[in-house]
Amino acid sequence: MEKWRGYAIGLLCALLFANWVAWGYVAAGSGLRVTFFDVGQGDAIFVETPQAHQILIDGGPSSVVSEKLGKAMPFWDQTIDLMVLTHPEADHISGLVDVLKRYAVKNVLWTGVEKDTNIFAAWERALLAEDARVILARAPQKLVWSQNSANAFLEILYPDASAIASARAVNNTSIISRLVFGGRSFLFTGDIEKTIEQKLLEEKDNLRADVLKVPHHGSKTSSSESFLAALSPRIAVIQVGAKNRYGHPAQEVLERFAAFGIPVLRSDLNGDILITSDGTAMRIW
Repeated sequence: MEKWRGYAIGLLCALLFANWVAWGYVAAGSGLRVTFFDVGQGDAIFVETPQAHQILIDGGPSSVVSEKLGKAMPFWDQTIDLMVLTHPEADHISGLVDVLKRYAVKNVLWTGVEKDTNIFAAWERALLAEDARVILARAPQKLVWSQNSANAFLEILYPDASAIASARAVNNTSIISRLVFGGRSFLFTGDIEKTIEQKLLEEKDNLRADVLKVPHHGSKTSSSESFLAALSPRIAVIQVGAKNRYGHPAQEVLERFAAFGIPVLRSDLNGDILITSDGTAMRIW
């Protein structure tokens, strides 16, 4: 009898623990959560919507992103609703290959731009093996995750078909997307340079965003004064590796943000950067 009582108590404790963990994830996911993972010299952004949809934008330069996902997601959840590859440079694509092997990915959004590298070949093999719906990014597109589509969506601003055909640098084919939730917005810019920033300014009526993912890791090739003035972000996030060989972020870019009074968060200094919102207020963790 004592033996069975011990089993019953153990089972009850396990159920209580599982319930506590589950409710912890439900409570944590009650609003929008955007995490800029610290993956070294590269980009990896994890979005969790209030409806529990999970979006991964880029995967950084290694399998570190899979470790980050393992900590950010419930242990029983092995599904990614949408994976976005902004462009096929190694510091954006490499980690996605590992994620495709470890997780069930439902949808993949990418430009279709190819690159003659081993890691791109590995991406193609992993994508072919995955039973995912593949979507080519061609602006304008809108991915809606809520019935109230007026204030809950991911909007693809760039590139369109002509931009893909005319771009001279892979960086300038990067997917640029704006995440909107209620009255708050995030702009994800890949590795675009000033020429594409100017193109956006000429073609888009409103680029304002509360949070800007700084283009190209804070390189001096990006973040022009006119671009920052038009966006007027409340917060800027630079995803960059500590003491990287590229000198990112450039001092002149940091000074430019300072001149506009825009606070800058950096993954090399701040680690993982989590920003949450209920559609009105925003909080940085």
